[in-house]
Amino acid sequence: MDNLHIIKQYRDLSISMEELSNVIDVNSFAPPDYSYSVIICKEHVISTLEKYKRNEVAELDVARWAKFIMFSEWYDYCEENSELIARILIEIEAPLLWGNYAEGDYGELTEFMGKLSPEKADFFVNALRNNTEI
Repeated sequence: MDNLHIIKQYRDLSISMEELSNVIDVNSFAPPDYSYSVIICKEHVISTLEKYKRNEVAELDVARWAKFIMFSEWYDYCEENSELIARILIEIEAPLLWGNYAEGDYGELTEFMGKLSPEKADFFVNALRNNTEI
């Protein structure tokens, strides 16, 4: 299985950050041939938030996902809705204290920051579906 396929699986949250880190070095830049080659559209964010609402993924996993997409060179946003997607990802990852992947520390959530709730997830999904500001 090639790296691009694995990166797409993580975009869709069909694999975990731990599984991803077993295949690629999540602390390094994407190889030049792969830089910004996986596109994140509003459908991907909606799908992730819906998985969270169905308890298929934990809040911590969603925060890790958002942080990795934001800071990884593997991903780029769809041109349409790119600003809204970026703002929502910032909100989703905000409660995450970032750890050191190299040592197997994948971050933890802090209690004092705005955590993700099913209501917040609904708000973000509606904003994405209706192309409205948050």
